[in-house]
Amino acid sequence: MGTLINVIAILLATAFGLIFKKGLSEKIQNNIMFVLGLGLVVVSIGWFMSDFLIIEDGIIRTSKDLLVILSLVIGVIIGETIDIDARLNRFAYGVESKFKLPPLAKGFIAGTLIFCVGAMAIIGSLNDGIHGDSTTLIVKSALDFVTAMVLTSVFGVGVAFSAISVLIYQGSITLLASAVAPLMTEDLITGISLVGSVLLVAMGLNFMNVTKVKVANLLPALAVPVVYQLGVWLWHLL
Repeated sequence: MGTLINVIAILLATAFGLIFKKGLSEKIQNNIMFVLGLGLVVVSIGWFMSDFLIIEDGIIRTSKDLLVILSLVIGVIIGETIDIDARLNRFAYGVESKFKLPPLAKGFIAGTLIFCVGAMAIIGSLNDGIHGDSTTLIVKSALDFVTAMVLTSVFGVGVAFSAISVLIYQGSITLLASAVAPLMTEDLITGISLVGSVLLVAMGLNFMNVTKVKVANLLPALAVPVVYQLGVWLWHLL
């Protein structure tokens, strides 16, 4: 139920964003893009630091430094090799041409990354699937609603298609919650969250036109903490 609420929130926000977009000049849209990027960078750094820094007995230490670096390096090697960014763009442009739709690619990719990357999507989906508790996903839906409306005011209707990504991603975790829950340890979720936060910082910098990182090509980095945790789990079984 939580994932369906999230999907509906994104679709409704897209509708409101399209109405809102009509009254905005190009200058205002560019400024909205900049402040959205700025906000995304600040919030993502906050999420990263909350997982990265550990305070014990008044001493500050860092967590999973090497895992984050290795995840990004391995992720970008895989992502650039298969060029996920180009494949996603070809898919979006293909849908545009076939159904004679307005530009979709930027909104679809941006929405997919923002709405699917993060601990709330994982934890919320697990809670929904195991305990029937949609609270976390409802809170996420409210946040996604605001974000989707702002994204749509700049990128257009493509943001609506990111709801499909949310449905598949969160829905799969919810349906498979009982099976994957034992593997979703706190360490694993923290690792995914740390890497995800770095990807969101990169996306925020792109929105601000500070960088031109192909964030989609970094997506495989999210799988590295999973592989690492599976390796640790198998090692303990031996």
